[in-house]
Amino acid sequence: VPPIPTRILTDAGTGTTGGVTTALVSALRALCDKSGPEAVIWMGDAKGNEEAEEILDNASRDMSTHRSSQAYCVVQPTTAEEIAACVGLCASWTPPVVITPRGAGTGLEGGAIPYSGGIVICTDKIRHLSVHPKDLYAIVGAGVRKNELNKKAAEYGLVFGPDPSSNPSIGGMASTGGSGMTTMKWGTSKENVLGLKVATPQGQLVTTRQPVRKSSTGYEITQLYCGSEGTLGIICELTVKLRRIQPVRCGALVRFPDTASAAAAVVEVLKQDLVSLLKCEMLNAQGVSVTNKMFGTDLPLVPTLFWEFRADALPVVVKDYDSAKRIAMAHGAKEEGMQFADDGQVMDSLWEARRGCYLASLRYRKQQNEKVLITDVCVPLTRLTECIDATERDFMDAGFPCIICAHIADGNFHALVPYQPHEEKSVRKLESQMIDRAIFLGGTVSGEHGVGLGKREKIVKEHGDLHIDIQRRIKHALDPLNIMNPGKVLEWV
Repeated sequence: VPPIPTRILTDAGTGTTGGVTTALVSALRALCDKSGPEAVIWMGDAKGNEEAEEILDNASRDMSTHRSSQAYCVVQPTTAEEIAACVGLCASWTPPVVITPRGAGTGLEGGAIPYSGGIVICTDKIRHLSVHPKDLYAIVGAGVRKNELNKKAAEYGLVFGPDPSSNPSIGGMASTGGSGMTTMKWGTSKENVLGLKVATPQGQLVTTRQPVRKSSTGYEITQLYCGSEGTLGIICELTVKLRRIQPVRCGALVRFPDTASAAAAVVEVLKQDLVSLLKCEMLNAQGVSVTNKMFGTDLPLVPTLFWEFRADALPVVVKDYDSAKRIAMAHGAKEEGMQFADDGQVMDSLWEARRGCYLASLRYRKQQNEKVLITDVCVPLTRLTECIDATERDFMDAGFPCIICAHIADGNFHALVPYQPHEEKSVRKLESQMIDRAIFLGGTVSGEHGVGLGKREKIVKEHGDLHIDIQRRIKHALDPLNIMNPGKVLEWV
């Protein structure tokens, strides 16, 4: 292991500029001159400029409950070349300047919060987008949002598969390994990335792979950067798979007496390999309750599965639904408690309610200063019931609501827990118990949110020292100055 190099690691709580000087700002602006004067926002001249102050403020936090840390300089290039030039400048500066990469800021583990001072490089303005329908892929700037890509792809009858509840940037999805509600059929963002253009910690641009469906030409560095959360480089451009939109879209709601019955039914449904089943989500009883309050729905307060089917013909969907329905009824679901819609649009309001779990949880108790802990673990399907039941019991016995939103077909669930600031220590302790339980049951500390700062210690428990040492050696080799998002995912030593 190489020694820790001399470098700047200014905590945002010390000093006035986080290690950023006027000379550095001038040099960054010269490199980003084609992107205009707003490309580099600096605390030193932002006072009184509401737009600049808002940009700095937004870059000081993400969507998590992790503490914010003042961003002192935000760089917003419009090209990969400008990003690479800025990274190279920071690497060559004396002392080197640390960089916090940032996408849309929708992360949930503190990965884009600039705790180490230095500068924030935001990819949000890299928005080029081209669809190649005959080859079924798109080339996108890292700042392109999921919904933006899908709107353009839909013009060609295509769709980008991964579907998080939020509207993240495509670069951010790849950086954290995000996925969402279609993983059971179309995979996570990692399986849908064909290649990347990455700015290395030395300020060079590397293209990881040709835009082909398969390649066997050495180490697969595309996947090395996917999930690295900006610690090995900055993803600037992505080539992603697109899929044909099938015209028939149907939906269903299936209610169960308890979570165990719902999980057992899902395990059996997955064994049938139903070709048209695209989404299989679950809300627990409290999840249904917050949905009813927020969105004006009137669903019974029991664990509920949400299904979506896609096919070229309605009979295919009906056949698959009937198969799934029989399995559900064998596990305690009542036929009168099932709803099937042969027009998927009828279900859209309910899917939007499923996507709105966070906002609904935030408003559930109608208390000021409310926060919501958003957890994320993934376990083998056969252990899911045990993990969810114990999690619900722990939080509710401690007096907290426990809203479960589950990508149940993946064994992945989120417990959303409203709490007051003075209760944070208690909910964090309960979250730690939940994560330890997931590991004990053969699971992982994060199915799709990433590690960031929030789960850095827990991945050591999941993987063991040797595994983490291999990851750390990769970090040391690719980023020897430790300027790329230091302190995230892994400790330097």
